[in-house]
Amino acid sequence: MTKWISLGGLLLLAACDVPQSPVVTDPNGQTRIQINTAGLTCYETRCLDINPAARSVRTVGTRTIGIPSNIDVSDGTITPAEFKQLGTATLLAGGTGSSGDR
Repeated sequence: MTKWISLGGLLLLAACDVPQSPVVTDPNGQTRIQINTAGLTCYETRCLDINPAARSVRTVGTRTIGIPSNIDVSDGTITPAEFKQLGTATLLAGGTGSSGDR
């Protein structure tokens, strides 16, 4: 029993230790998350694989989907609200891996 409790505690610690992407403030005073084009962009406890050049996004284990047209990623940053919107969209896409993997 203590083995399972220890394992659960270890998983909880691992989940809390997500490397955060840099957060910047734009000229309007709005908080923005810098997109990591060389890997995962992480904010709070979620990580997304965002490709601004291809306008695509995916969560590890889900299909790659297009970034909605109302989200501008051209400057290499997104707002926390846009990040959450992308995360929700990738979860709704479901599937395993990228749709281009088939």
